[in-house]
Amino acid sequence: MDPRTIDLTRSAEMVVRRLLAVRPGEHVMIVCDPGTEMDMAYLLAGMVESAGAEYTIAIMPSRDRSRNNDLPPTIERGLEAADCLIGLTRFSGAPTYAEAVKRLFNARRLRAISMVFRGVENFTTGGALADYNALYAEGQRLAAIWRRGRHIRVTTPAGTDLTAEIGQAEPIVECGFATEPGQEAAFPDGEVSQGPNEGTAEGTIVVDGPICYLGQPDTPVVLRVAGGRVVAVEGSGRAAEELRHIVESIENADNIAEIGIGLNGLCLRNGDFEEEKKARGNVHIALGDNIFYGGHTRSPVHIDMVLYAPTVTIDGQEVVVRGELRLS
Repeated sequence: MDPRTIDLTRSAEMVVRRLLAVRPGEHVMIVCDPGTEMDMAYLLAGMVESAGAEYTIAIMPSRDRSRNNDLPPTIERGLEAADCLIGLTRFSGAPTYAEAVKRLFNARRLRAISMVFRGVENFTTGGALADYNALYAEGQRLAAIWRRGRHIRVTTPAGTDLTAEIGQAEPIVECGFATEPGQEAAFPDGEVSQGPNEGTAEGTIVVDGPICYLGQPDTPVVLRVAGGRVVAVEGSGRAAEELRHIVESIENADNIAEIGIGLNGLCLRNGDFEEEKKARGNVHIALGDNIFYGGHTRSPVHIDMVLYAPTVTIDGQEVVVRGELRLS
């Protein structure tokens, strides 16, 4: 057995036995696409079987941005009989953002871990090595502050200054564990997030970190926001041009869908949006679909954008100051 397989096996065991706590007799669906690291899919399946549960590996087609969050109906129906979902897609959207999956979460019939847009390095280094018990405890403390708040403000040295009303839906603690029906997490993980009340976000977002689909921008991308929608995308680089095209051409891609705060101190600063959005002290703001976050705006896309060295205030209380957590 080579070192790569040893590391992947260790991570697969943690996901199945600790973070999902798969039980004997349960049914686990592993959703893949043509870009999935299939070695990880098979190792996860083996761990599920060793826990006394049954697995199904479902491979869906790649999706373009116009259908990014759509699952095939065969997978949707299969999930109705499943206890757990593991999302491993790499060329498609996250299965957890599908409306059918959200209904199963709300009905407390499914729990899930999202491992999408990730490869071997994500599964075996950086944030994957964190102390998830400590992350979860810290996530609960941040969620308690967020839950009491009414207004949130995000600023950055690059020029971000965004305000919004805090949404009525519960803050989502994504810190690895999804052991009960209705819970969702990721791997690697470490964030608390929430969808602001629709139509309330106002101000400017300056994106200087990696963007879903687009990578690290050559120069910061500026988004002007009014009434909860992006009204202008400014910048001359490739990322700005592509993001402008997405916002202008894809339904509801201009919606401010989510604000999230990263907690994982081991996440790498490597230009990978899935890794960096979980990194301690980073903020990500997402555009597009907000169904997962308790909103009512559907979109084919959900686009996370990472901001560096943010300051975040909730009802005037600073919870992040230039990228440093302040939760005491």
